[in-house]
Amino acid sequence: MKTIAKSVAEEVIAKNKAAGKTSSKANYFYLKEALDFRLNLLLDHFPSNTLHAIAIKTNNHPEVLKHIVSRGFGLEAASIEEVKLAQATGISANKIVFDSPVKTQEEINYCHQHLPGALINVNCLEEIERYPSNFSGKLGLRINPLVTVNTDKNLNVSQLNSKFGVPITQEESILQTLTKSDKFTALHFHIGSGIADYQPNLKAFKTVLNLAKKVNKIREQKGNQKLIDTIDIGGGIDFDLDHQTENIDDFTKSLNKELQNSEYKIVTEFGKFIHETNAFVSSSVEYITKNTSESHNAFIHVGADLFLRKTYSSMQIHYPIAVIGKEGTQQKYRIVGPLCFAGDVLYESVELPILNQGDEIILFNTGANTYSMWSNHCSREEINFIFV
Repeated sequence: MKTIAKSVAEEVIAKNKAAGKTSSKANYFYLKEALDFRLNLLLDHFPSNTLHAIAIKTNNHPEVLKHIVSRGFGLEAASIEEVKLAQATGISANKIVFDSPVKTQEEINYCHQHLPGALINVNCLEEIERYPSNFSGKLGLRINPLVTVNTDKNLNVSQLNSKFGVPITQEESILQTLTKSDKFTALHFHIGSGIADYQPNLKAFKTVLNLAKKVNKIREQKGNQKLIDTIDIGGGIDFDLDHQTENIDDFTKSLNKELQNSEYKIVTEFGKFIHETNAFVSSSVEYITKNTSESHNAFIHVGADLFLRKTYSSMQIHYPIAVIGKEGTQQKYRIVGPLCFAGDVLYESVELPILNQGDEIILFNTGANTYSMWSNHCSREEINFIFV
């Protein structure tokens, strides 16, 4: 299931209403079939020994995480709390990737004691000294390859002043660190999110792959047989499944070409690409107010509490909207949420069928960076989550 059609959403809502599982206010529906479609794309295109560690921060609902793990996939954690969410699924430690840029000594000790074999990506050179020489996990060093990325400024992490990774301009220090000790057996990069063009990621991969080869050559010259054997390429690419260009097939073919005659294992950390289109939100329309003749306010039960990136940032995020049982565009509406905050507006102006109190709207493509970012502003109860 590549996308969720309105008819499918209406059927899912009706079935769950009949089963007594829905709230009269708002509901978050996540479709297992849609998730499996995306997971299968990774299996079908990447090398068979790839570890796909799906980013927990993108959607952290326990049922979703458990299903991902049941399919044999890994999980990527950006905090120690997410590490523990991963552990709660019963996942093997060697399928966990931990990427926090601010790991404390206590957190590193926890990983040493409880996550043998997990990939722990060190964010900066200053972090290295905190790891014991007999660290039980697999250590990777995050590299900032400094490639140009066409994405929102909030999602671009490949700039020189980025807080993520060691800039490739410090290659001499990186090589000295990685050849003085063999505790590192992986390199990691992630250049940003919301990237439509995979070429910057491919360029970054070539840079990091070349660095790995340099490290291994020096280690071999020193008689050290413990080499860099893993490259974590992060995620962040929004592959276009509707066109033949800039898609997942092109990217993985290019990746495989670079990997020819080598034995590097690949790790991925996709999040939005996996989750975004798998969910939709329904909400009843509580009130319609007519402030002007041009546009009416439609009050619904979700807003800035669920859609933080859309309401609080400059990011251009669009959630397709529909009305259950109605078609056409006859009236402009301002879709406003329930919070005591003037910026709690999902759409300033959107054309919809004539709305009445009690109608139910659907917002599509809500699977990524929504539920996991739920805000406690105004202390409202968390949205009703239904995994089907």
